[in-house]
Amino acid sequence: MSVGRARGLGALFASLVVTATALSATGGATAAPSARTALNPAAVAESVRYLVDNYGVSEREALRRLELQDQAVRLDGLLRKENAGEYGGMWLDQDAGVLVVAMTEPAAAERHLAGLPDRARVRTRAVRHSLADLTAAKDRIAAKVGAGADAVYLPAVSERDNEVVVWERSWVAQQDFSAASEGDAARRAIADEAGVAVRAAVLPKPKPMSSSWPDPGFCHPLSCVGRGPMRGGLRLDLKRDNGTWGGCTAGFNLRSTGGGHPGKAWVLTAGHCNWNKTNNTPTEHNGVQVLQQHGIEKNAYPYDYAALPYLDTATANTWLENHTDRNRVLKYCRNGGWDSNFDTPCGAQATSVDEPITGIHGLADVKAGWVVCASGSGSHSGLDDYPNVVDTGAGTGYLVGTRCGRVLSTDVGINTDLCARPGDSGGPLFSQVDHTALGILEGSQQERQGPCEPGELNNYVPIDTILTDLSARLASQGSTFSVITTPNG
Repeated sequence: MSVGRARGLGALFASLVVTATALSATGGATAAPSARTALNPAAVAESVRYLVDNYGVSEREALRRLELQDQAVRLDGLLRKENAGEYGGMWLDQDAGVLVVAMTEPAAAERHLAGLPDRARVRTRAVRHSLADLTAAKDRIAAKVGAGADAVYLPAVSERDNEVVVWERSWVAQQDFSAASEGDAARRAIADEAGVAVRAAVLPKPKPMSSSWPDPGFCHPLSCVGRGPMRGGLRLDLKRDNGTWGGCTAGFNLRSTGGGHPGKAWVLTAGHCNWNKTNNTPTEHNGVQVLQQHGIEKNAYPYDYAALPYLDTATANTWLENHTDRNRVLKYCRNGGWDSNFDTPCGAQATSVDEPITGIHGLADVKAGWVVCASGSGSHSGLDDYPNVVDTGAGTGYLVGTRCGRVLSTDVGINTDLCARPGDSGGPLFSQVDHTALGILEGSQQERQGPCEPGELNNYVPIDTILTDLSARLASQGSTFSVITTPNG
């Protein structure tokens, strides 16, 4: 982003504050909500840029859409609580710039919608089933098919389609001798839900994006040695059993509490990054040993994660505990040349900025149409100012850094139009709107290399899926896991 553009966004923010103040002074009915929901344009600059470049809207309109996204989070919680019998879910329609609220009785939502600052851009849609009924049906089916990390069938709610979808992981079925009986159980479970819309579908298996260290004088995804703390978006290099090295990306900093791992720090990445490796060579960042090669791992999308502990107490102190701002995700902009397009809406070039993570959103909270961002360390060997970088398989013209995009849909994972390439696996998916962790990169439905192109489709493992499974696996030890969401967490 140019200095001129940054100043323009700053002026826009100032004008919004003045407007909110004027409304308050004149007693306008929307004064208080407008003041509460105003976003700082500088904090969402990349998300604004994505909307401007993709939908041809002004920066003011892009900011309005992001504020509507922020309002929608609170509205979703309110409708779930006070109108559970009528509320069917919601999504953002970015083509029209509106929020769509699904209701079995649309009029029931009006008392909550009337006070929204952006009420004029909220639409209601009549649907057959409430979200509560769909979720209950999903849970009943899950109990019958034994849904979980090792199950063939995983039910999920589709809010936009107002139905339950029982997703078959066919690749699991091929390895499971009991798959036939599980299929019978799934069919019976679907048939039992005659009062709710339920269908079966095959879940596409994402192609993992794991792979294979330069330093211009500051922290960036490929080199942050001596510039801690550890943060999401940094390159992690793991030694393969054949002696070569592969790269993935750090997702979020975790903390376990209680039981066998009280107060222990972990780094989250994708499970397929170190799955089936038998060597115990420590995981490196830019040639420095940081993490153990193995930790608590699983590789069964959407249960695909590795929580890696630090090498020892001294290393944990060096990379995390001796620092504040432990809830960081790295935001690094590196677009240029072939990779300068709508999918790389960066700010100041080759400059690192930290995104604070102050909370999480579970899969049920994430809505189609949300604008989200992700950081990754996928790279290629042709980076002129990083002459020693190892190509991760990202391909010529792909540049390391942060990208923003849109949630296309959710099933058992989060499906986005974000661009990613080999080496980005495990990287963090987050919302700039409310500084929340959403998930980590699993992989893609495509076979693409090189610069980002239109029609990207990449899949992310939901953060709550990971935390729930991690805590369940260590329940006997009394340990629970959470994302670090405070500076001293």
